[in-house]
Amino acid sequence: MSITTSERLLPASGAVAGLAWIAHGGLKRFGTDQPGGASVEVINDHLALNIASQGALIVMGIALLFFSAATRNHLRSSESEDTTFSSVACAGWIVAVAAISQMVVWGWALINGATDADDQSAAGMLSYAEFFGWAGLGIGLATAFIATGLGGWQHAVLPRWFAVVSVILGVLAALGNAGIPPGGLVTYLLLPFWLLTASVVIAKRQRVRLKVGG
Repeated sequence: MSITTSERLLPASGAVAGLAWIAHGGLKRFGTDQPGGASVEVINDHLALNIASQGALIVMGIALLFFSAATRNHLRSSESEDTTFSSVACAGWIVAVAAISQMVVWGWALINGATDADDQSAAGMLSYAEFFGWAGLGIGLATAFIATGLGGWQHAVLPRWFAVVSVILGVLAALGNAGIPPGGLVTYLLLPFWLLTASVVIAKRQRVRLKVGG
């Protein structure tokens, strides 16, 4: 059994996405961290950081699309005719990237729209949508985490502890979207660490599978 170089490198995309998520959060300077808290003055004062933050979010979205393929391939390696979990996990990541794309839109609306026009009123209104942009992301993450965890457990292609953690994070993401704390916050904060861990786990399991397959 052999795999291509691109397939071998795919798991690393999860680590790239995780690091990009950390960079996005660390660089962004829109104002106070609350709905309607964006400030034209703050955005202007940290314009370079905010543009870099947008770039990190774009990198994350692209990396997650590659990671969706890595997840699908790994789960599917032990599936027979029933490819439910691998397909749903891949779909979950695609939904997550769609939400990230929308987050990029709100970010540019604040940076290149309201701030360029020096319109604090518009910035305040736009920041409500920007602040809750994680809601769409939560739906995708909940789906991807739960499907990955269940598929990894059922077919023994992931460590059981990691499969359980994945399902728990998926449930927390769904609860957060429903407005039940602290689900959304926990998933938001732990997302990069899950991605980094998943990248390592899938890469290791991939190597083991190759050795067993000869």
